[in-house]
Amino acid sequence: MNSFWPIVVGGILPAMFWGITAIFQKQSATAATGSAVYLIAFGSACALAGLIAALIWRPAPWTAEGLGFAATAGACFATGTGLISFALFAYGVPVSKLAPIWSCNVLVTLAIAAVFLGEAAELNMVKLAIGTLLILSGALLVSSA
Repeated sequence: MNSFWPIVVGGILPAMFWGITAIFQKQSATAATGSAVYLIAFGSACALAGLIAALIWRPAPWTAEGLGFAATAGACFATGTGLISFALFAYGVPVSKLAPIWSCNVLVTLAIAAVFLGEAAELNMVKLAIGTLLILSGALLVSSA
């Protein structure tokens, strides 16, 4: 398989969908939907998408370990999403100010993957340091625009 398609499917398209998600999350908060109701509707849509995916994609085994990791990921995602929704709803923060900051999540993922998943050996530390500075500088610059 061409190395271009995994980047499109696993990187570019999710980035586009998550960017659109932020806009609808802001619209939901503007329409006076609190973070709890938002999470219920959001979670229901995610569950429906999972059911459809289970019907379309090849079946994979269900293991207790895999379900536990998936549930933990869902809880982390829901907590972050709920906090974003709360900030948009309660404080009226512009999504354009928050998005650059929460997009720094890649640095958290990178650090955890390096330390706990043993991926540090695959990283070029000079590029990592420069990239980290650029991400943080970009987030600060864009969020203060």
